[in-house]
Amino acid sequence: MTHFLPIAARLHLYHLSCVQFIRRVTPVSLMVTALAVLGTPALLLAHARLLRSTPADNAVLLESPTALSLWFSERPELRLTKIQLLDSAGKAIPVGAVARIAGDAIGVTVGITDSLPNGRYSISWRTTGADGHLSTGKISFTVDVPQKAEEPVATPIPTPQQPAVPNTVLETTDTSVFSTSARWVELVALLTLIGAAVFCLYILPGAALSATEAEEATDRARRLGSAVLVLFIATSLWRLSSQGALIPGDRIEAMLEVIKETQWGRSWAIGAAGAIVVAIGLVVSNFTPTGWAVTGLGVLAVCLGEGLTGHAAALHDNASLATAIDLTHLVSAGGWLGGLVAVLLCGLPVTSRLDDAEQRRSGRQLVRAYHRTTLICVLCVLLSAFAAAYLRLASVDELLTTSYGGMLFRKTIFVLIVIGFGVYHWIFVVARNWNDDTAFRFKRSATFELVAGAVVVAFTALLVATALPH
Repeated sequence: MTHFLPIAARLHLYHLSCVQFIRRVTPVSLMVTALAVLGTPALLLAHARLLRSTPADNAVLLESPTALSLWFSERPELRLTKIQLLDSAGKAIPVGAVARIAGDAIGVTVGITDSLPNGRYSISWRTTGADGHLSTGKISFTVDVPQKAEEPVATPIPTPQQPAVPNTVLETTDTSVFSTSARWVELVALLTLIGAAVFCLYILPGAALSATEAEEATDRARRLGSAVLVLFIATSLWRLSSQGALIPGDRIEAMLEVIKETQWGRSWAIGAAGAIVVAIGLVVSNFTPTGWAVTGLGVLAVCLGEGLTGHAAALHDNASLATAIDLTHLVSAGGWLGGLVAVLLCGLPVTSRLDDAEQRRSGRQLVRAYHRTTLICVLCVLLSAFAAAYLRLASVDELLTTSYGGMLFRKTIFVLIVIGFGVYHWIFVVARNWNDDTAFRFKRSATFELVAGAVVVAFTALLVATALPH
């Protein structure tokens, strides 16, 4: 029967079928992306590398050592550092408490009270840096004290030299896949939360919608922000619990000790305080628009906590600058991708129920207001990304010769793809009058832009789990 329908009617049916297809594909695409991230094997690279040790790996000692000392590439968290001495049978030998080496921020030591008989020994160690990533390893040494001879030995026994090549991490933990997946979920939730705040603070006022439309869109953004805030808090507490698992005893007490005794924990507390401020702001926004300003301040604190518990904290000479750059990058990315989520889920559904003339007017103003904000966000994302790469990479060659650089290079490719969708929006949607056709094209390309953005966030999570080149 459709063969006899007017052409306009058939085009209308085609339009409805395409919209229904997109509605089915969108959750499927996002689910596939999520499963791809969850199934992606993270790089088993430790962040706090072992630079050297005393005894050195495979050293032969002619006298029993009185202490074990380790030096790392980052300042180790003392409370989360464990050093264990094992004999050839795997039996633990008592050692003293872990202490910092005087005047050396990256060195730790434990004392040995008893003399060690001749034999093969191993040192099993575990530590985390300021970025909270767990690193473990083993080194071995041999004690071979010469037996006293009845007659003097004329030939002196040479002292073994330390190896010229620094020790390397021999073993790493296998928890990276989970931590990377959890980090991806946490970042998606945070970017969406940022987007909801940017949507209400900047996009909606620029769209100049009617009071009724603006109120409904704000209410939708509030519900969206509340949902992703719960998700962010859950994943953030999970990260804290993972750190607390490194301390024996009650998990709750261990988590509190992490917050009080480690730099990572104190930085995490800044983000937790920001999440509380966000929750208060969302509640207050039910009564006054000022609540969104409070929400925005809380979001900034959350982003600051994220930066302080990441790679920025490991850059000794430029930690403050790197944290400020990461803060700018995260907020801008949230305004870009999270703002697009808010437009699709909170803005356009409100305009879709209006009559044709009002729908075209409101849709055009909303999308143009989003793109005005996004242009600034994209510029800040690119500039902050360049600055962050400059601090983390010694040369352009490291984009291809290091694991971190290679991951960053792949992320950059997908960022350019996302920018390509933005250019498409500008040419075929923003620069034209809004109608059913432009609305369809915008929703379609925005869906694929968000899928590509989810891949970018996945590479970001993998970058956090990858050791810096230096």
